[in-house]
Amino acid sequence: MGILDKLKFHALDSVGAVAGIIEKWAPTGCKTEKQYENSLYLVLHAELGDVQVTKQYAKGRIHADLVVDDKVIIELKHNLDSTAKFQRLVGQVESYKEWNGRVIILLTGTTEPNLRKQLDRHVETLNEGWIFLSGGKVNIVQK
Repeated sequence: MGILDKLKFHALDSVGAVAGIIEKWAPTGCKTEKQYENSLYLVLHAELGDVQVTKQYAKGRIHADLVVDDKVIIELKHNLDSTAKFQRLVGQVESYKEWNGRVIILLTGTTEPNLRKQLDRHVETLNEGWIFLSGGKVNIVQK
């Protein structure tokens, strides 16, 4: 990661910097959510250098797949293709309301279009009143 990217992460736009890394990330051979999580974890470590990346973060009611420098939660959801998975994801994201940082919902695999529309509407509601350089408190990235 270059000096400008580190500056962007630390001072300007942490979620934008992480989202940029996710956009460049090209996972190969991943078939499960855990494999995608492990792959992204390694890429974040490689790209962010001295920035702390934590897998399976837990603090109080918050349980997240990945946390970057106590600023960005990454909640990974592979194959969002059932109402049960959608409801579980919404419950997880709701628990992040008390989080002081930002949230990236990372969708991998197959995402059912109607569930994506419902997720977009839910995130739009969560983001009311939040204004950041790169979106709201909660952002969705499809990979």
